[in-house]
Amino acid sequence: MFRREESRRLADTLKSAKSAKDSIRILYDIFDLLEYDNKTQAAWKLLDVAKRNKEYDVVCDIVPHIAVMESRDSVTLDKLLAIVSELPESNMKRGVELFVNVEKVGCDAYYMPLEQRRHAVVEYAKEDLNFKNDIYQDIFDLYRMVIFIRYTSKGSMYLEYLARLEKMIEDLPEESKFLRNLFYTTAANFYSNNGFPDKAIASDRKLLEIIKNLERHYKSVGRKYRSLDRNYYICYRRMLRNYKALDLKEVKHIYAECARLAENDIDIRKAFYEDRRTTAYRLMAERKYADAIPYIKHALEIVDDDNIRQFFLNMMVEASDSVGDKELLLSSLKEYNELLHNKLSKKAEETMAELAIRYDVNNLKSDMTELELQKRDIELSTNQKIITVSLAALFLLAIALMLLYRSHFKQLQKNRDLEEANERLRNDMESLLSKDIPAGTVDLKVRSDAPHR
Repeated sequence: MFRREESRRLADTLKSAKSAKDSIRILYDIFDLLEYDNKTQAAWKLLDVAKRNKEYDVVCDIVPHIAVMESRDSVTLDKLLAIVSELPESNMKRGVELFVNVEKVGCDAYYMPLEQRRHAVVEYAKEDLNFKNDIYQDIFDLYRMVIFIRYTSKGSMYLEYLARLEKMIEDLPEESKFLRNLFYTTAANFYSNNGFPDKAIASDRKLLEIIKNLERHYKSVGRKYRSLDRNYYICYRRMLRNYKALDLKEVKHIYAECARLAENDIDIRKAFYEDRRTTAYRLMAERKYADAIPYIKHALEIVDDDNIRQFFLNMMVEASDSVGDKELLLSSLKEYNELLHNKLSKKAEETMAELAIRYDVNNLKSDMTELELQKRDIELSTNQKIITVSLAALFLLAIALMLLYRSHFKQLQKNRDLEEANERLRNDMESLLSKDIPAGTVDLKVRSDAPHR
């Protein structure tokens, strides 16, 4: 009641907001106070104000919330992608864009016929096998494969792709908290439904870290009405479901946390006391089988999910066998076997579908490997030709250098011969000059016709 009245009071004060930041703060408070089913309109209003005032962090924060609420509306998801595409480049923008694209793939796969999904998987496998060295694009290509395989088969192939995806998700920047949240929620549910309690617990522990970090962030920015109690409760309840992978001390601690959360939230309180699953899990962990049976019966009356029903029927078989209730044991075994038979029939169909996908993907890998080998052969042949031409060019260059050297050597020899000839000529000239009569000398010979004295 308080939350509803407070949201109305805040809506009345919105008109008197003095700035865009004040409007955004009030709209955030209204959004946080409203029940989940009533949040959509407030979220769009908040997005509009943030977009007009270029509050990009707010846009990146609210868009994933709208994407989750509108996850089955492809047109709306396209609209959100268009809005995000106009934002300045940043890791936060890339992360939000990736998140909305993943939600859109889930929407497309949900409505796509089975046979069309199978063909789509093969096409998307090509993109997944072709790494782009862009973590956001590579994660999208792989996440798309995970989603389409999940809608077709949940066998070993899905496990393989899920494990690959987790490694890549962990390499994302911290800004991509929404995608991490989505992935680990998906992983925890899958592992819980398919008999991998240890993996389910590990995924839920990751989720708890994400929730705690989000809680600290919201507190630091003044989101006083933002509560993540329901996120905690769902995570804790799923962990209790996998009580066989927990020690009894932790089971009791988690149960106490669920009880504490139930006191602060009416919907959690309703789930805790009317659903009674959490109490059934705790009693089974404590091996209080007689006490657990009424809670298991109650859960079976209200649970319609086949995976959860199968789990509770298995619990009932264990509990009734332990207390020696043969009649309850037989009726539980009968229903359990019927459910298991139906599930195995469906599993057989999924296995055939998975084998077909594996066959197509393996053929694709083989074709791509063959193309890669051909490409390498062509590159090798080209390199060999280049090497041959280069060697020939080097040989010709060597000949040219040798001829040039010989020519240079001959020229040097000619120069030396010319210098020697020049030296000889100079010496000859000096020799000739030294033999000439010196200029200005007098001939003292007595003339024969001179008179005698």
